[in-house]
Amino acid sequence: MRVVSILLASFSLSALLQADVTRLLPPLDLGALQPVRTAVTQSGFISSGPSIPSSYTASISKVKGLVTLDAELLEKKIASVLSHRYQASGHVLARLSREWKPLNVPVDWEFKFQQSIPDELSSNAFLRFSISSDGVDIGEWGYPVKCSQMVDVAVAKVPLNRGNRITPDLFSSSVMDALGSGANCVLSDARLNGYQVASSLKPGTMLKWSHLSKVTLVRKGQVVNVFASGKGIFVEMKGQAMEDGVEGSFVRIRNISSNREFQAKVLNENSVKVYF
Repeated sequence: MRVVSILLASFSLSALLQADVTRLLPPLDLGALQPVRTAVTQSGFISSGPSIPSSYTASISKVKGLVTLDAELLEKKIASVLSHRYQASGHVLARLSREWKPLNVPVDWEFKFQQSIPDELSSNAFLRFSISSDGVDIGEWGYPVKCSQMVDVAVAKVPLNRGNRITPDLFSSSVMDALGSGANCVLSDARLNGYQVASSLKPGTMLKWSHLSKVTLVRKGQVVNVFASGKGIFVEMKGQAMEDGVEGSFVRIRNISSNREFQAKVLNENSVKVYF
């Protein structure tokens, strides 16, 4: 009986001590606890994080972003490629003649030109091309395309009569489509020395090469200066033109001293040059 009393007293004292200690401790906030990610290591122990070799971690590739390849973006790319391929002056525009369904492609997508029919910059063409990323083809297409080549052309500012020599002050500049209404047009920065108007033009008329003819610089029977050079030798003499010639053309010249005839290139109104 005495043993039982001692045990009951000891249990009561232990419960009292635990209760007192509990009152002294702050409440435990279970919501602040975070779950711990564990993984089994090669030795069989539990680690606090996934066990991934560093070499494998470095080889993990990130997912690439995507962009929407719509008609506007594709047309700009086609225009850029055609401009570079055919070394076109001015600004090239391209427009797909058939509906293009937008396509989601990687941000590093590449346009590969395959074929153009005809193989030149034309107002209407049929293009074959493919789209790829990292060397992997996404698809191939064939599309009809309408193109424009916007260039600065020369436009008459004043009335011009047949035979008028061309000078820069007679023309202004205007933007036209060289593949459309501006076909065969003369660019505003074209070199027109030695040209004249072949037909009368009204103000505002776009200048075309068919409107021009070369000025006759050397006339038959005219005495001209003859320059001959080659192999370290330079000779200057007088000669007589045996026919009319324009700038850059070759005419027959007779040596006044020896009466020997030869071909010479027209340089200007008074000079020709012989090459040997």
